[in-house]
Amino acid sequence: MLRLTVSILIILFAGLFVGADAKMYIVDDDGFAQYHSIGEAVAVSNDGDTIYVKPGTYQEHIVLNKSLTVMPPRGEEGVVNLAGDGSDIGIEVLSDGCKIEGLTISDFAGPGIYVESKGNEIRKNVFVDNVHGIYLNGTSGNILEKNQQRGSYCGIVILNSRENTITGNVAEDCIFAGTLLNSAAKNTITGGEAKGCARGIYLIMQSQENRMEANSMVDCPIGVFANMSSQANQIVGCSFENATTAIALNGVSKNQVQKNSVSNSTNGITLFSSAENSIVENEFVGIDTGIMISEGSGGNVLTNNKIKESGSGIVVTDSPANKLEGNVLTGVRWGLYVDGSEKDSFDNQIPESNQIDGKPILYLYGRSNEQILNRDVGHLTLASCENCVVKNSSIANDALFVYSSRGCRIQHNVVSGGYGMRLQDSEDNEIVGNQACDNRFSGILLIESNGNLVAENTLCRNERDGLSLVDSDSNTVQMNTAEANKDTGIRLLSSNETEITGNSVIGNGVGISLGGSAGCIVYRNNLIDNGIQAEDDGGNLWDWGVLKGGNYWSDHSCQGNPCQSQPMWIGETTADYYPFGERDGWA
Repeated sequence: MLRLTVSILIILFAGLFVGADAKMYIVDDDGFAQYHSIGEAVAVSNDGDTIYVKPGTYQEHIVLNKSLTVMPPRGEEGVVNLAGDGSDIGIEVLSDGCKIEGLTISDFAGPGIYVESKGNEIRKNVFVDNVHGIYLNGTSGNILEKNQQRGSYCGIVILNSRENTITGNVAEDCIFAGTLLNSAAKNTITGGEAKGCARGIYLIMQSQENRMEANSMVDCPIGVFANMSSQANQIVGCSFENATTAIALNGVSKNQVQKNSVSNSTNGITLFSSAENSIVENEFVGIDTGIMISEGSGGNVLTNNKIKESGSGIVVTDSPANKLEGNVLTGVRWGLYVDGSEKDSFDNQIPESNQIDGKPILYLYGRSNEQILNRDVGHLTLASCENCVVKNSSIANDALFVYSSRGCRIQHNVVSGGYGMRLQDSEDNEIVGNQACDNRFSGILLIESNGNLVAENTLCRNERDGLSLVDSDSNTVQMNTAEANKDTGIRLLSSNETEITGNSVIGNGVGISLGGSAGCIVYRNNLIDNGIQAEDDGGNLWDWGVLKGGNYWSDHSCQGNPCQSQPMWIGETTADYYPFGERDGWA
């Protein structure tokens, strides 16, 4: 019996055949074993051998220049800790086909595991406070599965490497990125988690054709960031929570972003100088801005995305040739916003299949002589249009936006409960008989728009101004009712040669305000019970002489229609010299 026991121990510690030639070795830092360091066992091992490392602390740098398996014995309890010994690297994997499993690797000044070889398997390891967890350099065909990285600069780095499988890994509190791909191609990253990392997954330097699927990212300022000409990557079925930007595409093209979910974040998906990307079937809930396309991002396709209970839905700025189709926005404060410094910024395809709260988005670009009659829509844009008519329609959510359009007639529409009506760089249009009330901004806003008629509109209870003209000259403002607007009933800022007549301006914060404007004439208006009746920094007329008179002021008592020798002073130097003693006294 004694002879048999001794024989078993010799076999166990000297090596055991596992297959034709493979042997196994036991390493224990302080127990009964032939090897007390991992390096000792590596030195005597051969390709295909297995090194079992018992629980304990091993402070050493290991070079695997043979195809070896390194792991704890099955069923052992306790941690196998490979601790930093002042070296940059914990384990260098230089031979193909190595397997490393179940180790805790900590406190190295570089990567915990550094791989320059192919076809390795690295599973179920824990990396703590190394500069990087796992670093693949110029390699392929490796499997990285169910590893955990905590407190690193990067959890996993994939440099000049392709066709690796990265699955089920967890990265926590990584300073730079949970996973970094640099000039990497055709890698698959699935089922992983990033928690509290600056970037969950970061792709740079032409990283191409990588697939990221079913990953979860929580409390990462940027979830997935594709940057520096990275192309044809797939981001599919991932979830993001509490991000500043869930998915950011910067200077990239032909990427597919599909079936991802984003919640409780600032931005969902942002595109900056990025072209020909596909944004399909993603879902956003509780986001400040769902999808933002900016700075020359053209030729992108947005299809069947859902944005719910959010601030802004889809924002497109300075980016032409995008196609939006079948996107559904529900409970969004501003559904669609398109803007730009050039006319072709508005040249996007946005059909009525896009909806806000079940109502279609109407978006017309470069049209002439179109008629929109008796429609109930969530948003309406006319861009670079001529001689179009919008009449008897309701814009329920967003705004009626008119950009660089001429000769259009906007008549008897209701634009309430959203953001009102905005004209920019538009001339010779008629804005007549519309109702713009209870909007979150001004009822009607003109910017750099000249020679328009704004008449007989009802502008009430808006959060800013009833009517606001900015850098807009030679407009006619007549017979409008501006009542109970929070800031100003009628405001002109740097807008000249405007006629303001026949309006009823009642109960606003300020009645009529002229700032930086000259050559305007204000007469035969009723100014009633405004917090401040009028403001003017000079250069304008507030009456048309004794023949047509000035305005009625509810807080100025005088006799006559118009009154004479009883001026109403507006500031110290400007006055209405012929005010009326009665409301509508000119009638």
